[in-house]
Amino acid sequence: MRPAVSIIIPNWNGAAFLDRCIAAALMSSAASGLETEILLVDDASPDGSGPASARRYPQVRFLQNKSNAGFGETINRGAREAAGDILVLINNDLVAREALVAELAGPLLKNEEVFGVSGKTVDWHSQAPNHLNMAAEWDGGCMRLTYADSQTVAPTMFLQGGCCAVRRSPFLELGGMCSVFAPGYWEDYDLSYLALKAGWKNLYNPRAVAHHLGKQSMVRAFGSGQVAMMLRRNRFLFHLVNLTDPPLLRSHLGRWPGCLARGFACAGPPRQEMKALVRAARQVGHVASERRRRLPLLRLTDREVLMAFRGHGRPAD
Repeated sequence: MRPAVSIIIPNWNGAAFLDRCIAAALMSSAASGLETEILLVDDASPDGSGPASARRYPQVRFLQNKSNAGFGETINRGAREAAGDILVLINNDLVAREALVAELAGPLLKNEEVFGVSGKTVDWHSQAPNHLNMAAEWDGGCMRLTYADSQTVAPTMFLQGGCCAVRRSPFLELGGMCSVFAPGYWEDYDLSYLALKAGWKNLYNPRAVAHHLGKQSMVRAFGSGQVAMMLRRNRFLFHLVNLTDPPLLRSHLGRWPGCLARGFACAGPPRQEMKALVRAARQVGHVASERRRRLPLLRLTDREVLMAFRGHGRPAD
């Protein structure tokens, strides 16, 4: 029987935690009562963790990239080869609770207007939440992240790429995880925001819970300094790729001279912010191409999306 749900686990050097992730995903899959498949997509891991786990779990479909493609393209490959109409995305350092798959897929099965459902992740050791119901508000020329600890299923602006479910067909139609953000960070928020502007709805389900082991694959791969730079750069790129309301785009670009001036005048965070801006600006050709591709998909304006989440929660940063 053709699976209704395809669980995609991207992996890079996950030897320390991948088996726990797969075992928990199998448990949650069985508990859901849905026809499911699990795809383990290994991003050319030097530690051999992908093939080793695939041998231990023969019921898992195994795909291996010939070379390191990054988080976004690894997810996209899994989506292209998946058989299910619903994709459940689980990072390799997450341990799903039993109800995760059912709680992520359930709202999609009930409401055809929903593009994606985001789950709640909590730290493995402290049990403190590390991703809740995330949104953003416009503040002085940029989007400031906010969060709400919603206790029931609620609208959300941003899906957590490592713990969410999405519809496969619109995921592919929207372009999947955008390569502008490679090697990683903000591509899940970018896709979520694009889905909202395309007229879809996103939900947060606090009953869809997974534990985060917190091994930080990206930090091990690139170092904490480069990860911090990626986060800053990709935040700029998020605005450049997505803002289509002329006043909001002008307001954002109006921040740039001050950012550059502070970076030249001061070391520390202002200098890092300036460097991130320069790195984002170098991708202007890629950004322009992506903006042109997206225009026919858009149904709502930035203002309409932002107004829908006005007063959503507390500042996250």
